[in-house]
Amino acid sequence: MLLNEFFGRPVKLGKKEEKDNSQDSNKVDEVFWYILDHDRLHKDHFFPLAQKMKKDIKSNRLDKEECMLALKPMVEKGCMEFYSHHKMVGKPGKLFPKEMRDDLCERLFDHYADGIKKDHYKLGL
Repeated sequence: MLLNEFFGRPVKLGKKEEKDNSQDSNKVDEVFWYILDHDRLHKDHFFPLAQKMKKDIKSNRLDKEECMLALKPMVEKGCMEFYSHHKMVGKPGKLFPKEMRDDLCERLFDHYADGIKKDHYKLGL
């Protein structure tokens, strides 16, 4: 005999959490690719940092934490651009929490550091 015969329909434990996590990861992916495709953000924020990263990689003293701090303004501006472009409703601080922004900084650092090591960017150095 099944318990749902006594209590009605079965309870779906943990389903809502999985759905929320998948929505958050989808939003993180969307913002990540939005930032990568945004030319103005790259001109203003990434290219000066990329030149410094290239020099640090050549001298073998690249500091991940320092680069992630340097990427924060780019991520925050990218989140706000994403917010206004998609006409989102709600407070940006709740839609893009600190953990999400930190994760984006780390993902961008990994992406850019790998590309710089492989000379994918023409940095003029």
